Amino acid sequence: MRTPPTAASIDCLSGLSLVFTGELPGFSREEAISLAKRYGGRVVGQPSSKTSYVILGNDAGPSKLKAIEKHKLRTLDEDGFMNLIATRKGPSAGGKVDDKTRKKMEKEAEEIKEGAKELAKREKEAAKAGSGKAIDPLTQLWTVRYAPKTLKEVCGNKGQIERLQQWLEDWPGSLKSGFKKPGKHGTNVYRAMMITGPPGIGKTTSAHLCAQLAGFTPIEMNASDARSKKLIENGANIMNQSLDKWMSGKGNSNAAGVEITSSSCLIMDEVDGMSAGDRGGVGALAALIRKSRVPIICIANDRGAQKLKPLINCSFNLPYKKPDATMIRSRIMTILYKEKMKVPANVVDQLVEGAQSDIRQVLNMLSTWRLSSNTMDFDDSKALVKMNEKYTLMTPFTIIQKLLGPYLFSPNARETLNDKMELYFHDHSFVPLFVQENYLKTTPSMARSASTPPEKLKLLRLMDRAASSLSDADIVDSLIHGPEQHWSLMPLHAITSTVIPASCMYGNTSYAGPNSISFPQWLGQNSKRNKLMRQLGDIQIRMRLKVSGDKPEIRQHYIPSLFPHIVQPLMEDGASAVDEVIERMDQYFLSKDEWDTLIELGVDSHKDELVLKKISTATKTSLTRKYNSREHPVPFHKGQDLGKLPKKLAAEPAPDLEEAYDNDDDIPDDDDDDKKKQVDELAGDKLIKTGKPKASTATKSSAKSK
Repeated sequence: MRTPPTAASIDCLSGLSLVFTGELPGFSREEAISLAKRYGGRVVGQPSSKTSYVILGNDAGPSKLKAIEKHKLRTLDEDGFMNLIATRKGPSAGGKVDDKTRKKMEKEAEEIKEGAKELAKREKEAAKAGSGKAIDPLTQLWTVRYAPKTLKEVCGNKGQIERLQQWLEDWPGSLKSGFKKPGKHGTNVYRAMMITGPPGIGKTTSAHLCAQLAGFTPIEMNASDARSKKLIENGANIMNQSLDKWMSGKGNSNAAGVEITSSSCLIMDEVDGMSAGDRGGVGALAALIRKSRVPIICIANDRGAQKLKPLINCSFNLPYKKPDATMIRSRIMTILYKEKMKVPANVVDQLVEGAQSDIRQVLNMLSTWRLSSNTMDFDDSKALVKMNEKYTLMTPFTIIQKLLGPYLFSPNARETLNDKMELYFHDHSFVPLFVQENYLKTTPSMARSASTPPEKLKLLRLMDRAASSLSDADIVDSLIHGPEQHWSLMPLHAITSTVIPASCMYGNTSYAGPNSISFPQWLGQNSKRNKLMRQLGDIQIRMRLKVSGDKPEIRQHYIPSLFPHIVQPLMEDGASAVDEVIERMDQYFLSKDEWDTLIELGVDSHKDELVLKKISTATKTSLTRKYNSREHPVPFHKGQDLGKLPKKLAAEPAPDLEEAYDNDDDIPDDDDDDKKKQVDELAGDKLIKTGKPKASTATKSSAKSK
């Protein structure tokens, strides 16, 4: 790794917009981007007319080169980028900044000061309203102390918040019209809103603020409350809030004295977190939504969760996205200014990016840091983010793009072998399939210009090595999932199925076209194969009274021989050959379903797509109608056709024929002797009274006649 130069100032790249493309000889892509952010530079993905510099490396992307030529942008190589860091002075060192950037920075600084004054003023008013009991800021979490009090203070998702507020304001009219008028955003036909998005981006806060601004009293229930089906359906008190009365719009009040009327708004937070203790709660909530006379706002992190299916059809989806770092930066800088902490903007961006735009986590990290220091530099922020790093579950598409991309296995990559194997363990069943499907769709960095014979030979050798490793991985997988189940071989499977093929074929991948990253086709083909094998077994079972052969013989010899007799006549003669085809099918006990399977099993010139095009719709309809109207020979009866076996018969074990007695042998019956012994024993016991035997019907009739 190349050692970066000493910077002219800590903010030497402030005000610059930079784009990186290609592979730098002395730095990995992550290291170069981190270096630019350390000194205040803004790194973007695609070049535009507002880009200050484009740092070019080896094998730069063709689309970015076209954008450079189109916008006539300035470019730098690695040495030029290092020289820019060493010579350019930022605003803190008296460096020159263009008027537009300077005015923008001054405006941001003024907004931060005004925002801090507003926060201090709000705390003073809250202290006065507390009857002389001032609230000690040290006793409050920053997430509570600096929670947004107006919609203007909520970061991002302005359009979604506007929809939610409009829906709440239109609620009385929607209720009056019976929810038949869609309204401006098409939301007024729903009685509930489903807000979904990652944690810490303001979903619950915006729901409370919108409800209060629309004149509703928000009533929140989250994962700490009992929300089972029984409690919701019976209108039990949940958090001392009665559901049965306010659900019908009647007046009531909870233990805190909050009046629950038709102006109440139910906020069901974390509905995707209903656990086993809330069994049936989602279904009961969906039933209540359909008849509710008060607005209901459901909040979840993952809309695709299986348990939320009952709520999808009866609620309007309102997805929240992660706000950009620039949206969060202003709010965080305002809080830091009020707390008298000196933290540069690029450090705040690093914290926001590390927390994945989770504002709550950023505030918690800063409040903890404030206990020991009131300053933070770039290295401190990286260490703090590493300590509070979230474990993110990457999708298979994200993993395969990282594996086959140009940076993970480049000479400047800093990832260890364990880091590369960790990508496999994100989803060890899907990642090898994605590698096998897409490893030939890249332009390998080690054989990029395969125009000469030596380069083509090198490319073929790389492909051969990757394919051989995948074959070895298949053997290892059979040992893992076989009868012996050697799970200790999982790391070896990670190496052979993922790391080695990706290390051979890493390079540029495309996002569109025939060589784009695609979902594994093996899954669909394997499912189709299993279905056809099951159907082929049915054909073999039906034909076994006429032919002798296992499934491969039926597939390879008998089915091609049957094709000219039960399929080809329909292609050539049409509906006039239906009777002949049905007669031939009855000879081999084949049903209409088996005829469809024969068509689907065809290959080459007998492929199902080609055959069905040559059989008219009228012919297929005639075949189905005539076959269903006739009786056909049945080679056997299935158990399901005869009904279920009697429980007693089904429970008894099947007899062993070798131990069965012959019919001629007389078996002595000892049941009568055993019964007599038992009766004698009972009669001799004084503690047991035996009843008198009942007289037979014949004895009774003779006694009456006398």
